[in-house]
Amino acid sequence: MKLLVLLLALVLRRRDGGWPVWLAREDRHRRFLVALAPASGVPGWWLAVALPALLAALLFAWFDGPVGALATLLLGTPLLLWLIGVDSEFRHLDNLLVRGRMNDHDALAAGAAEAFEQPAGACDGDWFDGLCGRVLERAALLFAVVFWLTVLGFGAAVLLVLNRAWLRRDPDAGDWARSLDAALCWIPARLTVLALALVGHFGAVIAAAAGRLWRLDDGRELLGAVAAAAVARETEGRDPPFQHGVDRLEALQGLLLRALAVWLIFAALWVLLPA
Repeated sequence: MKLLVLLLALVLRRRDGGWPVWLAREDRHRRFLVALAPASGVPGWWLAVALPALLAALLFAWFDGPVGALATLLLGTPLLLWLIGVDSEFRHLDNLLVRGRMNDHDALAAGAAEAFEQPAGACDGDWFDGLCGRVLERAALLFAVVFWLTVLGFGAAVLLVLNRAWLRRDPDAGDWARSLDAALCWIPARLTVLALALVGHFGAVIAAAAGRLWRLDDGRELLGAVAAAAVARETEGRDPPFQHGVDRLEALQGLLLRALAVWLIFAALWVLLPA
């Protein structure tokens, strides 16, 4: 049933508009954390992050049989949409690419600021580097949610997302939250590297990952390096800088879509093979 919830949520994310505010608002996680724990610190983290994750794990573990499967579908789908957001990264990329192909610098910059919080600036190589990094960060979080939902269930996915939201709310949070985020993202980041190697240029990805795979970090630098290597093999630098940046963005979108397909195959195999 987790696989069905995942597929349904990904399909629903392609819809444009019509979502309730509690699902669509960008600050939904922060407002939830503030409601449960107005103050920061270890007690607040346990109350606002650990407790909801534990309750979600217990609730969905309690569901059993046909009625439990239906409850998982009805409750798990909105929960997953609340965690990962109702706005698809790939739908936003489609809109940005349309503006880019129209050579509309201002519209592209405005759309990137709205969809990915990319700071305004000249649409040059450095600006596109920053935009690609933010797109990759959003996709990496989605892939990590897919992994933990598949392997350990909703409780682990809630823990990952709320802990990341806690770090965004309080950048000076204790080492426990930062270490937990790094631990939760370590395996998904390495599996994403494998997915990018399978769907992209295997040699270029493996070469970019050399010496980085076993570092104890959250994988952000690792994913950035391997994605840049894969995209560089699919684009040429002969166009004007703006159009070259749009080409890179389009190549990254295709790469991530293929990687998402690999992740869904992994989820299907994990769920179906034991049966």
